[in-house]
Amino acid sequence: MSKKLLRQLTLARCVPYRPYKLTARQLQEKLEEEGIQVSLRTVQRDLEEMSGMGLFDLTSDDRSKPHGWCFERNGLNDFANFMPLGLAMALKTWNDQAADLLPASVLTELTPIIDKATQVINDSQSELAGRWMENVVQLPKPFAGSPEMRRATTIRDALWRGRKFTAEIKRQIKGRTVWLRYEQVNPLGIVSRKDGTMLLCTMTDMDPKIYGIPFEHIKDVELTSRPVTQPREFSTHKLVREKGYQEEAETIHFVGRIANTGRPLLEDTIPGHNPRLTRYDKQSMMVETDVKDSPEFRRWLTDMGGKVEILAPESLKSAK
Repeated sequence: MSKKLLRQLTLARCVPYRPYKLTARQLQEKLEEEGIQVSLRTVQRDLEEMSGMGLFDLTSDDRSKPHGWCFERNGLNDFANFMPLGLAMALKTWNDQAADLLPASVLTELTPIIDKATQVINDSQSELAGRWMENVVQLPKPFAGSPEMRRATTIRDALWRGRKFTAEIKRQIKGRTVWLRYEQVNPLGIVSRKDGTMLLCTMTDMDPKIYGIPFEHIKDVELTSRPVTQPREFSTHKLVREKGYQEEAETIHFVGRIANTGRPLLEDTIPGHNPRLTRYDKQSMMVETDVKDSPEFRRWLTDMGGKVEILAPESLKSAK
């Protein structure tokens, strides 16, 4: 795809529908938010070219300066005329059942298309389509102004825009539930499951491990200007296939060899449940504990300054 075509497609996504309007300057700023740096004159030329092509009746209001640009909603009639009934049903079903998987800004852009899909279904007078739409039950959605909806919207927006965010995240530490503040949550993917929606992310720049955090375990989300750090060869589908990602990090039986440091290591300083210390050899001790593979546990391993040799599990050895 050429840079010009990509730019114009992005620009078309930023143009609102009447009665709302945006100036060329405002559209230039929206392109910059999408990572496309262009001059104001280039944006003006693109708008004039797209308008000349008759792209869904893109028009400018020249009654005042600067001119405001918008799409005429009637311009979507041609699109509706070519929309097959099957596609209309798919769009309407998706909107009723899974619209919460998309960022709010994208849903707003798709509203005219969904309206036209509804029109195609109604105009078809198809008994099969009517029975389908009547009998497919819409899933309950949280109230639009609720904290849960605002939190989910902000998390999806962070992933959509490629921005890190700050948040409080619920963690389990030594059997206690605590909320910890993280300043650089790095969103990488979203997985929708029957028991809720989960964010795949890294928690800090120092910990490359990818965690699965349920949305309900995240609160006080605030978007930052820091860009997302994308791990090499990252794939959400591959991670879900290989690891599944339970709501909480699974408990592992950790076994390690700790070299003598000149000072005794106390069992109550070892994370996890039922920590045990036994003699390994003259120069080291063996530690065993049942622990969550969490950022706090990884931090403990780091704080030991390389004095811990991981004996088990094998998965932790390969991930270190």
